[in-house]
Amino acid sequence: MTEFHDALTMLSSVLAPAFFDVLGLAALGAPLLAFAAEAMGRAQRKAFLEKFAQHLAVMGFGLLLLALAVTAAGAGLAAVRFPEIMERLHAPGSPLFPFYGAMAAVLLLHGLYRFGWGLPKGPHLALGALAGLASLTAVWLSLPALRGFTALLSPETATASGLFPAPGSPFWPCLAQYAALAPALAGAMALLFLLHRRDRDNYGRDYYAFSMRLAARWAALCVLPALAVQPWLLLSLEPGLRGLVLASPTALLWGLAALLMLLCAGSWWAVARSGSPMRLKGLMLGAALAAWLFHALLLALSAELFFA
Repeated sequence: MTEFHDALTMLSSVLAPAFFDVLGLAALGAPLLAFAAEAMGRAQRKAFLEKFAQHLAVMGFGLLLLALAVTAAGAGLAAVRFPEIMERLHAPGSPLFPFYGAMAAVLLLHGLYRFGWGLPKGPHLALGALAGLASLTAVWLSLPALRGFTALLSPETATASGLFPAPGSPFWPCLAQYAALAPALAGAMALLFLLHRRDRDNYGRDYYAFSMRLAARWAALCVLPALAVQPWLLLSLEPGLRGLVLASPTALLWGLAALLMLLCAGSWWAVARSGSPMRLKGLMLGAALAAWLFHALLLALSAELFFA
């Protein structure tokens, strides 16, 4: 009972960070979807796809600025309250610096992509590809940065992993999980963004129905790989730790996260198959809340497995 209470306490402590992490991951996934939509639109000569790419770029850049502002505010508060820890975290050779560099590249390239729709088609499409690549690089570098963050806080108990851990390391299923979740969450947030913008940008009912179905389809299809890697992640754990996980309430939380991911996939697919997706506002919002909850569960699991 105590273990279950501890697990719930951990979950409640990560709900707020998970909310902003969802927004941050959606911001990183948005350039990938925007680039795909723009490329498809120009190949198929469909105006709806290019308009959808513009909406994704606007949404993603706005979410990126919000996530960076919240992170900077948190870092500033930590610097005031814990100056010695912040100094240690930013010592020469800190694993946080490569991640900072990747995020700076994302901010620059995503900004150029967001405001560069007047550029010729080829260069603008190249900017989208580079912004998407920078986003994936930031996801990749975030995992060693987090492990290095723990190592710098508690050097006597934690060890930092490199950029290329061993093939059997949990790093690789975690990387696959978050690389898939970024575009999935971008698609989920795009549904809410389109609901918000439908009165401001009068592109017609047909455009919004088309874009919502596409966003929901991408969200559903991208969350499935994140769900599929959960057994891989479990098998990548050391046998002793794996046994402890399966015999503890952590297994129930993990199963709940997987169930919520499957529920989100089904909800988004229902929107994608609907003839009138704008009537499914409640389903879109419910799926977004479920995505927040399953991401909070995944963060709590990560904290228990890798950072405790």
